[in-house]
Amino acid sequence: RHLPPANLAPEGHGKPLHGHKVCMTSAADRVTIVVTTSPIPSHPSPVLLRTLFASFKQHLTGVDGCDCILVCDGYTRADGRPQLCAEEAYNGFLTTAQSLASAGELGSCHLLRLDRCHGYGLALEAALREVTTEFVLVVQHDWLFVKDVDLSAAVSALDTDKEVKYIGMQSLTTLEYARRMQVRYKIELPPARDVCGLHLVPQLLWYDKPHVCRADHYRKVVLPESKMGILQNPERRYGVDLMWPHLRASTELKKDHLMYGTFFWDVEAEVVYHLSGRKLLADEDTFSVEGELGKDQRPTDAAGQLRGEASTTATFTALAVERTMHVAGLALPKKEAKGGRFKGRCYICGQKGHSKLNCEKRSELTAAPTE
Repeated sequence: RHLPPANLAPEGHGKPLHGHKVCMTSAADRVTIVVTTSPIPSHPSPVLLRTLFASFKQHLTGVDGCDCILVCDGYTRADGRPQLCAEEAYNGFLTTAQSLASAGELGSCHLLRLDRCHGYGLALEAALREVTTEFVLVVQHDWLFVKDVDLSAAVSALDTDKEVKYIGMQSLTTLEYARRMQVRYKIELPPARDVCGLHLVPQLLWYDKPHVCRADHYRKVVLPESKMGILQNPERRYGVDLMWPHLRASTELKKDHLMYGTFFWDVEAEVVYHLSGRKLLADEDTFSVEGELGKDQRPTDAAGQLRGEASTTATFTALAVERTMHVAGLALPKKEAKGGRFKGRCYICGQKGHSKLNCEKRSELTAAPTE
C-alpha cells in the first residue's frame, strides 16, 4: 500500500487515532458491494467500470470474499427522452461487463440487468432485494476510491455503536465539513464520535456517494420514507427533501440527528473521488474500445491518477477547481473556442464576467486558512 489506511489521519494532518478500542471483524461474509451503472457517453467502452474495480483492488481492504452486485439500469425511458449513449453502445457495454464478471476480473460479482430505465434510486432498491448480507457498501459507477480504507473497520463501528446507521466515505465535499456548516449555515455540529478507531463526524445529509450501512435500514427506513419515483434518488428525496429541512431548523440537533444516524469517516483527506461519468467520452488513443491498456500505458494507470491539490477558499466556492483525475481511456469532450466576453460566473470568487483562469483570487487557493 502506498497510502495510510483510512482509520489513520493522513501524514502531516495530525496523529493517528489512539486511545480508542480498535474492534476488528471480517467484512467478507457480512457485506455485499452494490455497484450501480447506467448508460453514459463512454459506452460501449468498459473503461470506467474497470477503473472502478481497479480502485477497489488497490484501495479496499477487508473485502476479499465479499459478493458484489452490479445493477445495470435499463435503457428505455418512460418519458421518451434520449439516453446518454445509443442503445447499441449500452448493449455492447453490458455484454463486455458480463464477460469481465464471468472471467473473474470483477471479483465475486454478478450482473442484475433491469428491463427498463428506473433511475438510481429504484435500481438500487432492486439490487437490495437480492442482498442477503447484513451490510452493504453502495457505490455509483463513477465514484473511485483514491485512498486505502479497511471495510472491516467500518463494519466493526456499526456493530459497536448502534446509533451510527450510515458511514460515508470522505470526499472533497466533507473536507472541513464542520467549519463549512458553521460559516455557511451558522450550524454547530454535534460532537464527533471515535468508534473502533474511526473518527465519525455527524453528517446532516444522506449522500448517495460511497457509504456503508445496514441493508435493512435501507429497506425499512430510507426507501419507504423516500417515496421515490422513476429517476429519483435517496440523496434528493431522503436527504435534501426530508433530513436537511428538519435538521437545519432543529433546536435539538444532537438528538434529532440521531434519528438519521448519518456520519462520515473523517481522515482529513478524500477517500473517494467523483469522476462524473455523464461527461466523459472514451479516448481510444489510450484505451481500446474493449478497455484494454494502450501501448504507452502502465497497469497501475488503471485505477486513475489524481492531479492537483484539494484546496478550499474562505467561501468554499472553489473546492474542486484545482483537483482533477486522469484515467487512461477517458477524456472530456473538446470545447469549441468562443469569442467575446465571458458570460458565466467565476467558480472561485463567484463574480460574473471572467472565468476561474483569469480570476485575481486564483492564487488564494493555496493560501486559504485551514483551521
